[in-house]
Amino acid sequence: MPVLTKHPLKAVFWDFDGTLADTRRRNLSVNRRIVEDVTDRPWKEVAALTSVEAYVAAWTRVSNWQELYTSSFGLTEEQCATAAQRWAVFQLDDPTPVPLLHGIAETLERLRPLPQAVVSQNERATIAQILKDNQVDHYFTAIVGYAEVPLDRQKPAPDGLLSALDIVGIEEPATALYIGDHETDILCAVNTNRDLVAMGREFRFRSVAALYLEGTNHVNWTVAPDYRVFHPSEIAQLVEALCGEDT
Repeated sequence: MPVLTKHPLKAVFWDFDGTLADTRRRNLSVNRRIVEDVTDRPWKEVAALTSVEAYVAAWTRVSNWQELYTSSFGLTEEQCATAAQRWAVFQLDDPTPVPLLHGIAETLERLRPLPQAVVSQNERATIAQILKDNQVDHYFTAIVGYAEVPLDRQKPAPDGLLSALDIVGIEEPATALYIGDHETDILCAVNTNRDLVAMGREFRFRSVAALYLEGTNHVNWTVAPDYRVFHPSEIAQLVEALCGEDT
């Protein structure tokens, strides 16, 4: 798939969980509550919910939240639909703090000249509230969460990324980065580029693997990212280098 490296870099798109913020403890708490509410089973009976480490390990083995719920939590498709309805309410009701990952605030400031957006499988209002709580919400032009995408078109399908691209409204020809900590994010960029080619659009995403959150699995991915970063500051360095190539 051609990356169109000669086209200028005009925006940065982010995943949220594990890329901008450390949501592991909040998400574990919410999922424990969801499982008990939806299945009437104690969460302690679900191995993937017994610790942060077990939860992260389960998440790295799946492609999206629906697969996590069915394969790791034992929910049916009907229960997944109910869980989707509970997620936003339980997230906003949960007091577990969600900090930005170290170095993210400084990186967002360095990227201020470019439009930035979030495309995530978390919930839009939750993301917006966490960004506001951490005083970085003003950096983002668009937020697309799971509810803005049909349940059968979650990442790695391209729908969320394409939707955010349309909201931001970037003049083509252009490229943008899509940064994420999971193989699903890289696959999403690949699938989005495929659709952009089919539509005849002169826009491509360059994928960036965010490998700076400890305890996550970044090996044995079936698709290679265009770039790898091991600290958020490297994202700003990458953007500055790519913008330098365009001048």
